Amino acid sequence: MGVEKRNGSIDVMKFVYAWFVTYYHFYFDTHAHFISGRYAVEFFLLAAGSYFFRAMELSGGEPPRKYIVRRFWRFFPWTATAFVFAFIVIRIVINGQTPASLARSFSGDIWEMLMIKMNGMNQGKHLLNCPAWTVSCMLLVEIVMAGCWARDRRAFVQIVMPVSLIVGFGCWRNVESVDHANWAVFADFGTIRVWLVYICGFCCWRSSRYLRELPLNRKAEAALTVLETLCHGFAVWVMLRYSTRNLQWCTLLAFFAATAISLSGHSLWERALRRISRLTDWLGALSFSVYLVHWPIMQYFVARYPDTDVLYGHVGAVTAAVVCAAVGHYFITGGLLRLWRKSVPGLKEAFCLPGDGGVRGKFRKS
Repeated sequence: MGVEKRNGSIDVMKFVYAWFVTYYHFYFDTHAHFISGRYAVEFFLLAAGSYFFRAMELSGGEPPRKYIVRRFWRFFPWTATAFVFAFIVIRIVINGQTPASLARSFSGDIWEMLMIKMNGMNQGKHLLNCPAWTVSCMLLVEIVMAGCWARDRRAFVQIVMPVSLIVGFGCWRNVESVDHANWAVFADFGTIRVWLVYICGFCCWRSSRYLRELPLNRKAEAALTVLETLCHGFAVWVMLRYSTRNLQWCTLLAFFAATAISLSGHSLWERALRRISRLTDWLGALSFSVYLVHWPIMQYFVARYPDTDVLYGHVGAVTAAVVCAAVGHYFITGGLLRLWRKSVPGLKEAFCLPGDGGVRGKFRKS
């Protein structure tokens, strides 16, 4: 069994881009800043897709159902504790609901905790913890892809993937808006988009393997590192200033190049960050908590300061609140997982803590 190490530069950028999503939601009404911070989600999906196909190729013929079960139990504890936090903040603190109304709300919200409600089964209602729908879409896509990979890998790679890119991006290009009350549009916008970026993640992983095999000298590696940095700089520049679909595609390509270079092992950034791997591992894990808990914090401040001019003056307080909530979410969930794993030894393989499994994982070397 070999151990696939985490990638420090990707973990750092995940943490950075988690804040782009956070501030995008904060300035959503006027888009005064971080006008296209939502594009950062594609970096998370691209990295997740690359790791997913790396896991498939290094699994040594492991049945896909085992991987999917492990994946579900990796997601579920973190989304469940984030759901509890969102329920307390939104239903109790903001809405001040009575016990009877809380019971009625919970009967519908429970589907969100089970990662089902996010795929369109929301009956036209806004999600309790809106950003978490991405996790549900990721799980659904991985279930289908793992089955395709195990059933007929060649047909999946040579037929399904290319056709998906052509037809899928064409479909997405013609969806002008997303209406949460429309089941088909809401489900397709999320799930199909994740499907497409995961396919790009497969190409990214294969490209990184090709780069890894090239015998590059230090000057060539420095050039690749500069290119990686410029790609991230371009993405940041776009997300701060523009919001067009064509530039969104360009941002995805920039993420693609930067991620492939980082995964190839030729990035000088990735090598330098190995010295502080514990910190980068923690930042990568904390980015997931930032993503999962920032929405309820935003809703609390919006309810408290309905005037956007007043609201934007509290960006420091919002940032501090998200940091505290994310750190609390990380340690509380991690502590519960450690307790459960000690109590029930069989849970050791199923419940993964960030940094001890997950994208690092343990796989047989092919």
